[in-house]
Amino acid sequence: MAILGFHVVICLIAVTIITKLVRRANFIDVFITNGLYRFLAPSNQELKALLPPTKEKLNQRNRRKKREDEAVEGFSIPKSSPFQLSLYPVNVADLVQFEMYTQLHWMCLCIPVSLLVYTLSEIYNFVMPENKDFNVSIIFMLVVIMFVLQVLMTLSSYLVSSVDERGFMISIGAVYFLFAFIFAMNSHRIFDIQMLEAYDKLSTNIADFVESSGLFDNSTANIRDYRPTNPLMMYISLSVFFSMLSAMLVFPNFRCAMMYLKALEIDGRIRRAVDHVAFLLPAFILASFSKPLVHQLVEGPRKIVSIEQLDIIRIYLLLFWVFTKFITRVSHLQAHLNLAYDKVAEMRAESGKVKNYTIQAMIYRYYRYLCCAAIQYFGPAILALLFALLLKTTGNLSWLGAPRGIENAELNTLALTGPIRFVFDTTICRAFFSFLLVVTLLINFSLQLLGVVYHSYFVGGTGTTTN
Repeated sequence: MAILGFHVVICLIAVTIITKLVRRANFIDVFITNGLYRFLAPSNQELKALLPPTKEKLNQRNRRKKREDEAVEGFSIPKSSPFQLSLYPVNVADLVQFEMYTQLHWMCLCIPVSLLVYTLSEIYNFVMPENKDFNVSIIFMLVVIMFVLQVLMTLSSYLVSSVDERGFMISIGAVYFLFAFIFAMNSHRIFDIQMLEAYDKLSTNIADFVESSGLFDNSTANIRDYRPTNPLMMYISLSVFFSMLSAMLVFPNFRCAMMYLKALEIDGRIRRAVDHVAFLLPAFILASFSKPLVHQLVEGPRKIVSIEQLDIIRIYLLLFWVFTKFITRVSHLQAHLNLAYDKVAEMRAESGKVKNYTIQAMIYRYYRYLCCAAIQYFGPAILALLFALLLKTTGNLSWLGAPRGIENAELNTLALTGPIRFVFDTTICRAFFSFLLVVTLLINFSLQLLGVVYHSYFVGGTGTTTN
């Protein structure tokens, strides 16, 4: 087994590329802002031109004092004033001063590089199936998952600025803790996830490792008598993690729901169909994990696919879902920017007056929020994608759907030696990452569905919320 194998070399090259490009290149224009247009608020001179002429004659001193007061306090114009909004292409140079720009910049660099490293590693494993090199790309993917979670946590801390928003996040986290706990205890009955078998295998592997290591040679007790058999702590730990994840994903999915509804209004027939596919595909992926469908497809009277083929079809479906999210990004993010125009149209239907800086701030805030909206749009999908790729590799799945045994299979895909490789075998990794993927998709889809209901029936699709 080579110390510096193919996977290690590729990861070292990837880290070098990231460190070189992070200050010299910006991929936000390629993946995010290309094709987007923002609304430019009218200037003070344009707004003053809409004011009715005044008959009051002021001397030079009073005119100067009036200009100074307007510079400090602003001036009021009728809300129904027919001012025009100009369209300008989104400039990446403007985003540098916005919140969450640094996190978005790192995501646009790290995510493509990590996917490229993973693709090269998978190609090498496919061409050289007998290799025993350390697959450091798996560790690379785990680090990227931690980075995405950190970005979502930072975004949540930035968005939660009021007591009501904090209370809403805590409520969602509490509800999903109960939901995740119930789901974890019954997942093996509903979905094709063998968590109990994986837990028993993990306990057995730990006992075998401790017994073979000679740590208890002087003890008369049998270590197998003390191995954990109750998965309660595992259920509680997973439920805590997913309650925190649901609290972090509640605002991103509500934002995605609003962008989805607005994108349907501006897209054509074909693009609307793709929007619907991007919205509903997680439900089909979840259905592919359900035991009734698995039984019909694999063991039914008309056997359509094998269990190995069904496992990889789920991965392909999720890859296709992320691809649809990427190709519909322009219409969804543009729908977010169009909220400035919708807000102005809503204001013009009202009576009374409004300050000039209020109009300018109202239009500008949607542009200022673009980095956060992009992270909210891509973050949940990227997290599910990384879980799916780890499921494919650590679960020893074949891209061609070829059967591969999982019993007593040595996990040569994890870039660690010693007890980690021995304890976390293919059976455990397949069940664990399947559970992570299913619950992540379930949280995303349920929250986005709640967001659609909220913006359709409680907000009315006006886009008046900022989170």
